Amino acid sequence: MKVALAMLCLSTSLSGLLAAPEGVPLEVYGTVPGLAPSSKYSFRVRPAGADAGWQDAFAFITTCKQGEKGKNAYFGRLSGWTNTYINFEMSGPVEVEIRKASGDPIQKAVVHPRRKARSCTVRDGKAYVVLDKPCLITVDIDGQMDDQDTGKTKKGRYEGPPIHTLTIFANPLIVDRPRPDGPDVHAVKPGEEAPSEGAWKTLYFLPGVHDIGVAFPVHANRGYYIPGDAMVYGTMNNHGKWPDGHHIRIFGYGSLSGARLMHPKHTTPRPKQDSLHNPIHIVGAGNTTVEGITLADSAHHSLMLISGYKPEEPTDMRWVKIFTWRGNGDGINPFGNGLIEDCFIRTQDDSTYVNGRGIRRVVYWNDHNGSTFVLSGIPNRELVVEDCDVVYARAGWHRWSGGRLFNMRGEGKGRGGKGVIFRNIRVEDPRPTLQHFMIAMQGIKPYADPSKRRRGPGDLSGILFQNIELAAPSVMGEPDILWGMPDARIVNVIFDNVTVGGKKITSLDHFKHNEHVQDVMFR
Repeated sequence: MKVALAMLCLSTSLSGLLAAPEGVPLEVYGTVPGLAPSSKYSFRVRPAGADAGWQDAFAFITTCKQGEKGKNAYFGRLSGWTNTYINFEMSGPVEVEIRKASGDPIQKAVVHPRRKARSCTVRDGKAYVVLDKPCLITVDIDGQMDDQDTGKTKKGRYEGPPIHTLTIFANPLIVDRPRPDGPDVHAVKPGEEAPSEGAWKTLYFLPGVHDIGVAFPVHANRGYYIPGDAMVYGTMNNHGKWPDGHHIRIFGYGSLSGARLMHPKHTTPRPKQDSLHNPIHIVGAGNTTVEGITLADSAHHSLMLISGYKPEEPTDMRWVKIFTWRGNGDGINPFGNGLIEDCFIRTQDDSTYVNGRGIRRVVYWNDHNGSTFVLSGIPNRELVVEDCDVVYARAGWHRWSGGRLFNMRGEGKGRGGKGVIFRNIRVEDPRPTLQHFMIAMQGIKPYADPSKRRRGPGDLSGILFQNIELAAPSVMGEPDILWGMPDARIVNVIFDNVTVGGKKITSLDHFKHNEHVQDVMFR
């Protein structure tokens, strides 16, 4: 049963935004009208340690369709894989019950990131997770991910049955949710065409299933609210209008899905701009936020708020969850001005580009392709990436320039790195496919052709890697790499308490390196 917070709140402004009432610890979305729940898992939630009854949480599911090379961009190796997910809101400790929808008993369950849960136990064939505060987690059921290599291995690659994973998104309460009948709010019913213009400030997608098509226009000084019991198919775009990208808010705990869209490369006719198939694409973004939304099965790059470095006009992305199954299914590029906080990013292409105003408390997951932190656009100013967790770092291929945790893949140009800090980064994956460091200013054989992949002139200098905990080395035995060029050296880098498999890196001998890597310190 859904707790109807909106009916209990007091209006705080003319926009119809509300303040969450004190003492309401839990908001659970029980159904999504017109949408079938997951066929893999079901969930119940209740306040931890309380006598309150269980509340059924609607289980969304995102599926990797059958991959057809040259036809749909889904990765064939992941065909039939699924992820079941729930979103709910909490302000105090909660307990979540997990069941297999088939009725088969659960034998084993492990939370990742481990530190996020108070406990995880299995009783009578069901898993129970206790969470003390909002967090975004996955629970590995019966060792599907933890106990087997699901990527490339020395003997070939994973060819087992599809993997059915689950994620639990325990979000903070929304303290200013709009009211459907509030002033300046336009409520859109399922099946009704959503207006892009009108005498409203907030567009509210009512519970149920909506389809806004490709590149639904969004505008400055407006909000777009998708509650946790709504599924919206399509993409949102301001169509390249730089003056129209400011003061936009897209928020709520509902889903924006690309499952009904083709990859732009395989769309007939092909769109003039591939970015029209990006779930959210706003140029000239300033004082613009995306909060809470789940972006499922992105047809192209997931979240693009495009702006230069203007801290006085911030772009913020918080509590966003991303699932992609296709090539070019990148996660978030923060460009110059983005702040990424408390997000969950599972992508089959690059997860994040190191830029913007900061990246913190993000959970990462990769199954087939792409890098966690792409360094090609790294700035030469203060930037902190901290308190992030990588739950799985898998790849379905072996030797080429993509993938890895930290990746400078011979792209970009110019000086970078001064003032950039990576700290408190944890990779929990016991079976990472590839090496964690591929900081290569040019291609290096056998991964890439040096003559075809080269970064432009400019040293990478001044980076601090601090408290980096890597649970295990590459299952393929791939070495960590630092590889510079005469006009693009790697210099003045500090490795402070960086460990692999519990062993601290203490010298440059740990890395495959060349003479253009200089003044590297270990402590």
